[in-house]
Amino acid sequence: MNEAVLSVPELQTKRLVLRQLTENDLDFIFQIFSREETNLHVADPPVRDMGEARELYEMYIRPRTHLFRLGIFLKTTGEPIGTIGLYGIKTEDFRAVLGFDLLKEFWGLGYMTEAGTVLLEHAFDSMGLNRIQASADADNARSLATIERLGFTKEGIMRQKDFYKGAFHDDVVYSMLREDWQKRASPPVKGRLPNPK
Repeated sequence: MNEAVLSVPELQTKRLVLRQLTENDLDFIFQIFSREETNLHVADPPVRDMGEARELYEMYIRPRTHLFRLGIFLKTTGEPIGTIGLYGIKTEDFRAVLGFDLLKEFWGLGYMTEAGTVLLEHAFDSMGLNRIQASADADNARSLATIERLGFTKEGIMRQKDFYKGAFHDDVVYSMLREDWQKRASPPVKGRLPNPK
């Protein structure tokens, strides 16, 4: 991996294209991160203007050695619908943390599971990572369900980890190891049927 900036190829699924966001995508960055529902279960307030959208891009989205955030685009229309990426990337420890957001009008359609699957494939198979962590506020049922659909294992709850919006919040922590991914991604052995129970 490049010492200065992580180089992330364009990733594709049946319905989606995942690519690096650039300054040309600032309108979309403002659109998604200015919404109350995007920021409901995090400490950061919604962005208020394009200046704050640019600051967010520079701090959180522009690819660097320890993070990248991809835009999620519909193949059919090219419309951006969300973001997904890795942060806290520690190449010396072969680990990173997964994060994602999706516009509300696209919730419940399986897009984030689709995007997450191809990103995990890239993380384990191309980047050579061994552990991906994911977590969400205990009240964020949709994100927790997505993490579980992706096949993560629940490790525990960090009680009252964060304080925002006037209250303490528990954080539910999950992980996926390379060996978990390989078991999940491996096709069944030919000629061997599952053992009925």
